[in-house]
Amino acid sequence: MQRDLRRKTWFILILVVVVGVYAILPIFNPTLKQWFFRGSDPIRRGLDLKGGIEIILAPDYRVEKRVLSDLETYVQKAVAGLGIAQPAVSLLGKANDNNRYEGLAVQFASAAEAREVLAAGVIKSNLTWRSGIEEKKLKLEIGVDQGDPSVLKVAVQEDPDNFPADALAQAKAIIENRINSSGLAETVVRLDQTKGRIEVQLPGVRSQAEAERLLKSTGRLNFRLDGKIVMYGDDLEEAKADFDPQTGAPVINLRFGRAGAKLFEQITTEHVGEILAIYLDEEMLMAPKIAEPIPNGEPQIRMGSGATIQDAKDYAVLMQAGALPISLRSVMVTQVAPTLGTETVKLSLFAGIIGIILVFLFMILAYGRMGVVADLALVIYTVLVLGAIAVFRGVLTLPGIAGLILGIGMAVDANVIIFERIKDEVRMGRGIHSALEAGFDRAYVTILDANITTLIAAVVLYCFGSGPVKGFAVTLSVSILASMFTALFVSKTFLTIWVNKAPNRFLAKYMVRG
Repeated sequence: MQRDLRRKTWFILILVVVVGVYAILPIFNPTLKQWFFRGSDPIRRGLDLKGGIEIILAPDYRVEKRVLSDLETYVQKAVAGLGIAQPAVSLLGKANDNNRYEGLAVQFASAAEAREVLAAGVIKSNLTWRSGIEEKKLKLEIGVDQGDPSVLKVAVQEDPDNFPADALAQAKAIIENRINSSGLAETVVRLDQTKGRIEVQLPGVRSQAEAERLLKSTGRLNFRLDGKIVMYGDDLEEAKADFDPQTGAPVINLRFGRAGAKLFEQITTEHVGEILAIYLDEEMLMAPKIAEPIPNGEPQIRMGSGATIQDAKDYAVLMQAGALPISLRSVMVTQVAPTLGTETVKLSLFAGIIGIILVFLFMILAYGRMGVVADLALVIYTVLVLGAIAVFRGVLTLPGIAGLILGIGMAVDANVIIFERIKDEVRMGRGIHSALEAGFDRAYVTILDANITTLIAAVVLYCFGSGPVKGFAVTLSVSILASMFTALFVSKTFLTIWVNKAPNRFLAKYMVRG
């Protein structure tokens, strides 16, 4: 009995210390903050409390360098038919993060030659580019460079008809799921169909570099054989890092949908022993070798020697995040001010703190030292909830704080039920040890039923809510689970320690009350 009690006590202490070091101390220690959270706050504040950054994403219809290389050959052949000397062709515009350019700059010997080519119309405004299974309709706009009349600027973009009609809606859902998969991030992702763009608000993010790091994987995943795209990652349903059960080495497990699985089976059957490179737009992520046909649509990528599980996780995130039906680019990044005024936030937090203090005082006045045990359990509950938010990189908003305070009230409610049940058992003549066990056992069902009904409501809010409502539901659920743990496990452990030290004094002073 004593050994079991010591194990429980050490478990509680270790749990609180670990969570406290991870979630609480980095707030005051810059070194720990840098180690655990890359310099950002362990518990970020939401748009309503601190503000954040808004990024506007639009479809990136610019084309890759490999497409422009073929277009360069096309332009030179078209010009050669006019008897004009071969022009110098260069890429137009600076490459973006996805290695896409705006088009071509065609330099002629004179302005007269440039005008002649433009008038002849040998460079078409609509073309179709093909490579392997790829087929892209391109739109070209040709005009004379105002700064240098001897240069023709050929702006090149993909035709929007190359992509599904609901490509932006699909991309919005994927981005929202990636940056807010836990429901704690409190992000706002909106689709503006009229302007054809996605608006993303990232709470607690203050720098453009951090925002772009979160959204840098908005490229389109593709698979290539000999440099030619043979498959896109649109049908990739899951990319997950794991360990090989036989070798223990890190691997990445992929899972495709029905259409993707069928195409992947065909590719791996016809190209065993070849390299199937995986790209995010024009950036190669890895180049695994096809070892055997994969008929089930669930390939496993073995990492190279020296790779770590973190490397596998990073690649898995990039693959999952990059499985977009369309490439996106950020067209605007702006700071978002807090939606709630400073005074409103202060008053709300002040009211919450007063409420918590009153709860603590009530437990001490009503139950004496037993109330102190309950208050200690509530402190541990608070540390655990904040730790959970920090672990899942959640964002704390005013509704989230409300959920946290409501959880404290429910945790107190559980302790009140337990304490009154123990007192009833003592009045019926039970010994203090027996009353303690019976009190917790008989209160267990009541507490469980009450919390399950609240959890059901939280699940409904999570499934059908969005934004702050979804965040409130997650925070409330975490709070309920933590309150049950502290009420049924932590409080019982501390009370048992106290009863074992002075059972008679405990019985006489705190149990026999009318």
